[in-house]
Amino acid sequence: MRESTNSSGAHSTLLLIRHAHTEMAGRFCGISDPPLSAQGLKQLDALNQKLRAYPITRVFSSRLQRARQTAASIAGARGLPVEYFEFLHELAFGSWEGLDWNEVMARDPQYAQRWLDNYPSVPAPGGEYFEAFFQRVQYAMTAIAGQTQGGCAAVVTHAGVIRTFLGSLARLQNVAVDVAQCDYASCWEVGCDSGHWSLPVSSLTSSAADGQRECPALTW
Repeated sequence: MRESTNSSGAHSTLLLIRHAHTEMAGRFCGISDPPLSAQGLKQLDALNQKLRAYPITRVFSSRLQRARQTAASIAGARGLPVEYFEFLHELAFGSWEGLDWNEVMARDPQYAQRWLDNYPSVPAPGGEYFEAFFQRVQYAMTAIAGQTQGGCAAVVTHAGVIRTFLGSLARLQNVAVDVAQCDYASCWEVGCDSGHWSLPVSSLTSSAADGQRECPALTW
């Protein structure tokens, strides 16, 4: 993983926030662009209440509508602008976008099973390769930490981005982080000191990380 170029040496806090609920829950929703659902809009008040404990100085967001709406609520409550960051969007699922797992299996059960058995080595048909996704997630988090300069940034993004980044930190630090259930409107805290990342104790589970990546299945 690339290290941050934060020259101040000050501790930066990133709050990795998954956007609120959409009507595409249970379907492959990568670069599809649904708005928040009525349920998602209701989740914003509770999310803002949770974030009141943090001295947020910057709000970064994916450009996808579900993230933009979530970020606008966070920023608006604090009188801050939303700063859009190109590499925070979700993994692209190609021709599987908008489908549920039963529909994917009905289209091509052999490829679907191959994808499931070999995740993340095999992309969805016409979708993004995981290695490219992994690299842009690392770049995004490093760049945002460098720009935060000792402050606290809310980073509104997607489940795949959050799982991938936290999983990479856990493997580097030989700890386990339970991100299998990265719920809508959930928040995960990470710290960065001059390129050295840290996970708060509250994020850790008791067992050591085994280096395996969770298959996203229908939780994305």
